[in-house]
Amino acid sequence: MEILRRIAVIICIVSLYHPGQGDAQEAEERMFRPSQMISFELSKAELKNIYWQDDQKRTFHCGCLFDKIQQLAPQVCLHGTQAGIRVEERKFLGWIHAVPVAVFAKPLKCWNEALCRKGRIQKKNGARCCNVLSQKFKKREADMHNLFPAVALEDEETDGPLLPFGGMEEYRYCSADGKPVLNPRPGVQGDIARAYFYMSRLYKLPIPDDLED
Repeated sequence: MEILRRIAVIICIVSLYHPGQGDAQEAEERMFRPSQMISFELSKAELKNIYWQDDQKRTFHCGCLFDKIQQLAPQVCLHGTQAGIRVEERKFLGWIHAVPVAVFAKPLKCWNEALCRKGRIQKKNGARCCNVLSQKFKKREADMHNLFPAVALEDEETDGPLLPFGGMEEYRYCSADGKPVLNPRPGVQGDIARAYFYMSRLYKLPIPDDLED
């Protein structure tokens, strides 16, 4: 995909500008300083205040306007509006991981092994299991450098194949046919590339092959 090639180029450029060995530790601390939030919920609350105070009250992918009580109007988006949306339809603010949960949780045992099939947490799996058992998962999930405002979607709206970038389902609100798209708009591709590079370096995550080629 063209977007994957573009993001690979951005990642390569950032790598080239990484300082030499003598300055490596200082650069790591400066470029890859994690957020200090200890939970996903606290991160979301802090980000809501940051975006509101900075007068950036629009979602990441479609630029849909949201208000102080976290209501959104999917009819008021900067990057197009799907014609079939009812005027009175309201949505609420959510937060998406640019690097999806399935990517940053994949190396963890709680994601791959049946660790939550015993006792009181036997019904939990995937992210729910990791949230109970893994502090590493909680830290990655709460990292604000990988979180962006989005239209909060119902479960049935997120059903479908896993997409390489978080929140892509939002494009149903700003695409002509009301369907999600495969490629994010050009204006956010750099942000996504930086999020991938940051998460990869800080948490030692492998970048997917189709992003590196």
